[in-house]
Amino acid sequence: MMAPHRWSFLIPILLFTACMGLLLWIAFYGLQQALQPVHAIMLLWFAAITTALHLWQEHSMASDPKGFVRRFMAGLMLKMLLSLAVLFALLIRAPEETVMPNGIAFAVLYLAFLAFSTVRLSALSRKLPKA
Repeated sequence: MMAPHRWSFLIPILLFTACMGLLLWIAFYGLQQALQPVHAIMLLWFAAITTALHLWQEHSMASDPKGFVRRFMAGLMLKMLLSLAVLFALLIRAPEETVMPNGIAFAVLYLAFLAFSTVRLSALSRKLPKA
């Protein structure tokens, strides 16, 4: 089994980010609230961290499956801790009336990108040859 192409994850991540941006816009439009620059920052954050983690995790997938599992688990932890730091930084500076909608939007984006990464990496790992 060959390793996935080095940048094969980039198009799915970009498409998923665009879909999440559209869903975010639809949700805020339905709630009659305007999208703010902070929402673009959230989308860019999750696209960037997901891209970085996939680059790091998929690199070891074919050559070291056990190392891939360690990287997968470490990636979950890194994404959670770094995302909490970003959330804190975004919300500490936000006006009080926007804290709740922005916090909920961030949490939903976090869970959506987490699910995307987990499903994608799990599917790729199932295609690896059994040792």
